[in-house]
Amino acid sequence: MDGKIIKKCRLCNNKKLDRIINFGKIPLGNNLLSQKKLSKKAKKYPLILNNCKSCNHFQLNYSVNPKILYAKNYTYLSGTGKSMVIHLKKYADEIIKKINLKKNNIILDIGSNDGTCLLNFQKRKMTVLGIDPATKPCKVAKSKGIDSINNFFDKKTVRKVERLHGKVDFITSHNTLAHVDNLKSIFKNIHYILKYNGHFCFEVGYFKKVLNNNYFDTIYHEHLDYHHANPLVNFLTSIGFSIVDISVVKIQGGSLRILCKKDDKKNISKKALLFLKKEKRTVIFDKKFIMRWEKNIKAIMLDTRKKIIKKISNHKIFGYGSPTKIILFLKMLNLPRNKVKYIFEDNKLKQNKYLPIYGNKIVCTSEIKKLKPKFILIFAWNFKDDIKKKVYKINNKINLMVPLPKFKVI
Repeated sequence: MDGKIIKKCRLCNNKKLDRIINFGKIPLGNNLLSQKKLSKKAKKYPLILNNCKSCNHFQLNYSVNPKILYAKNYTYLSGTGKSMVIHLKKYADEIIKKINLKKNNIILDIGSNDGTCLLNFQKRKMTVLGIDPATKPCKVAKSKGIDSINNFFDKKTVRKVERLHGKVDFITSHNTLAHVDNLKSIFKNIHYILKYNGHFCFEVGYFKKVLNNNYFDTIYHEHLDYHHANPLVNFLTSIGFSIVDISVVKIQGGSLRILCKKDDKKNISKKALLFLKKEKRTVIFDKKFIMRWEKNIKAIMLDTRKKIIKKISNHKIFGYGSPTKIILFLKMLNLPRNKVKYIFEDNKLKQNKYLPIYGNKIVCTSEIKKLKPKFILIFAWNFKDDIKKKVYKINNKINLMVPLPKFKVI
């Protein structure tokens, strides 16, 4: 089965859902293929965003089979972007100090990818274990010496973790808990495998930032949920977590970080309560803004298209970065297909592949020397500073265009 329609809220089970935006059918952004002909025939799936009338949670209305999403062609690597590597190191330093993690503590990472985060705990002599269903990133993690289970975090995997290590001291997760098909059972599995008084900390894209900055391209099939704090806290406390802290970090255009403790007291700290109160006064609860968001996006992309065409004149555009969000962005930008040439990419797993439907070839960043582009459109806009440094080392006369949150040339 390719997928299924989601008919009720994935957090509170309410069946009354409002349709917020319909992007039509879109191919999977990570389904990069080795042949151009095959890429142009890539299968498309519905991409529609709904909002729960009860708890205000945001989610897609269609779930693609996780085996299709992750088993073969998922190629994102945490260690590719310098800013992500720095962020994960800083995160590890902060959390170790905050909850007093020590040598030989057992650390579990849900959605561990290439092991970049866990390396920071392993270096401090802690026992680490990664869980990730994506085959290629998991192989990279193992090559670094990170013990990893290549599977979904289901009951079978939980039992395996328990056999190997018993209950664990700390569980972490980064940009994963918007991706999972069985969201509630994942949280319950985390609660089960965690020691009493153990901590669980996770980061997810903050939908408030998406709305404020029109980061519509972060809506794609892998992201089933679009999180904010209030619905998450309601669910987490209902299954036995206390909420220690809630904060927002800059990574990925703005991410929500929630620190929980398994103590079955269901407490919410004063700081977290203040965060929840303030959030209710923001755009995330502004129904009028949300219902006209689709119209706003179309107007912004039409304006961006005009600015790009005016800027480049008769020149071709080259792209930088082939993140999952590139496909929706290209659809909404609606440039003539022959305008965008090659896509430069640092991730070796993506190089020499082709974008689904659009058929643009993805090449190594070093090809900038040979191809000599005049204009580069940065599709991985959340890493624009890293990309600027890399490009300018090769040629500092290239015009770099950043599309979001507002089009500019740097």
